[in-house]
Amino acid sequence: MPHVVIEEAGDLQSIYQAFTPIIQRAGTEILKVQEFFLARSGKDALLESVAIENGVACTFFVQLKLHEKAITVRLLPATDPEKTPAVKKAMALVAAFIRRVCPGSHYGKTNLQEYLEATTDSK
Repeated sequence: MPHVVIEEAGDLQSIYQAFTPIIQRAGTEILKVQEFFLARSGKDALLESVAIENGVACTFFVQLKLHEKAITVRLLPATDPEKTPAVKKAMALVAAFIRRVCPGSHYGKTNLQEYLEATTDSK
């Protein structure tokens, strides 16, 4: 399962308050992260996302889980989309957004390194 851990990230409430929709277009690919839903506990969040590749849309949720001072970014198992490059890029966009909102944070364990690097390079 694709994931990235963001260490020293702070709380989800501040990330929720800083959120604005993310849209990225490149060729026939469109990535959208449209809505941010924060659980009352403040320990879980869902981001409604769409990845469009060659005219085919895939809707899914990116899940954020707070663990002490780390946030795990992963796909919500209930939506279980095909793990295409566009889906992984959308996850990397969410991770990069969290890093911007929490400047003291850094990437921890991940299997999305190439997508995180591409997101960093495009900034």
